[in-house]
Order: sequence, then C-alpha cells, then structure tokens
Amino acid sequence: MPFPFRRQRLQATGPRRESTERDLPQPPLYRSPTFRALVSRLGPDAAHNILDLQPAVGANVEFFSRYSCRLQIVDLLTAIGSPGLQVQLESEPGAVFRKVLPRPDEPYDVVLAWEAFNDLAQGQFRALVEHLGGVCRAGALMLAFIATKRDIPLSPPLFRIVDEQTLEWQERASAARPCPRFPPALVERMTEGFVVVHSVLMRQGVQEYLFERIAEPASPRQGRRP
Repeated sequence: MPFPFRRQRLQATGPRRESTERDLPQPPLYRSPTFRALVSRLGPDAAHNILDLQPAVGANVEFFSRYSCRLQIVDLLTAIGSPGLQVQLESEPGAVFRKVLPRPDEPYDVVLAWEAFNDLAQGQFRALVEHLGGVCRAGALMLAFIATKRDIPLSPPLFRIVDEQTLEWQERASAARPCPRFPPALVERMTEGFVVVHSVLMRQGVQEYLFERIAEPASPRQGRRP
C-alpha cells in the first residue's frame, strides 16, 4: 500500500550545541548519478510498484514514501542462499527465482537490484533477468551496480538512501573473494529484454547501469486477409 509521509521541521527550543558526530567514523557516502537518473524519472503523482532486492533499510522505505508507491522488499541473496535451494540454483536457477520472487498482483515499475548480480554465475544472472523481465511492465526501470575491481566482499554492501543522488555504502563483510568482473558487452547480452538507458563507470570500481524493460515484439499475424 502507499506510504504517506510528511516531513516536519522542528524548531530549536534550547541553546545550540556542537555535535560530536563528526568525530565518529561514518560510512562512506557514494554519489550515484545513475540513482539520480532513476529518481528523476519517478513522477511524484504516479503510482509505482517497486521491488528492492536487498535487506530492508528504514531510510529507503522513508525515501520512497514520498512517492505514491508500493515497496516490495526481498533479500534475494539470503533467500537463494538457503541450503534447500543451493543445489537447485546450480541446475534450475529459473525455478529458484520463480519460487523466491513470485509474480506480483501488479507488474513492477522499478527493480533495485543494487549489487545482487555480482553474486551470481552467468547462467544464474541470465535466469534472474529473464524472470524479472516477466514480472516487470514495459518501460520498467532496473538499477544495477556491476563490480569491476579484482576482489569484492563476501557479502554485498547495503545501500542506504541519503537523498536523490547520495547513497551510504555500508560494508557488511571484511573478507573478500574474486570478482566476476562482467564486461559491459557481456552484461548487455545477459540482460536481454532490457536496454541500457544510463551507464557510468565509477572510480569506486563499479559500473552503474540503469536498464529499461522493452516491450515484447508483436506476434506475426497468422495468414493474410484476402
């Protein structure tokens, strides 16, 4: 259901005090031009059905509550990491994604994939994109961050939305593993059914993508009219 939200400015009632938060270590802030491009295409008065594939983050729920939207949150990597699905993920990834991401009542307008694709093999990557294509409407947007550096954390970071162009990058694991480093040409082949509408290579070792779901081609007409 929509999340109505109104921000109120509180007036100071006592003497101003210097905050000590600036002396504490803060998670790195990440300027994302691709997230900004996505937000710029969300109409404030249009209803949006959004799928978020990372764990729930309160700030993100609050951010999207300013839009008329329905936010569905599925911690995808935790869901497919259960022992019962790991073996099936190797042989039938499509069946696994259909199980953990059931078809919604209304197709999705936005998918926030974040860094989920970095934890998938090529066949699983393709299967997830194919499934998402089936649960998204034509014109739906998908945000994805594809790592380009040599190593990535064992667990992907959490992205906390600060504002329309700023994310807070919260690491969840110090141990690392080799990065699949999918090149752009391969990413475009593995995202059949979507087209890249925005892509930026960031110095943090991330290639940002904003994809748009394209309409299925019309079926050829059977026969000809006399």
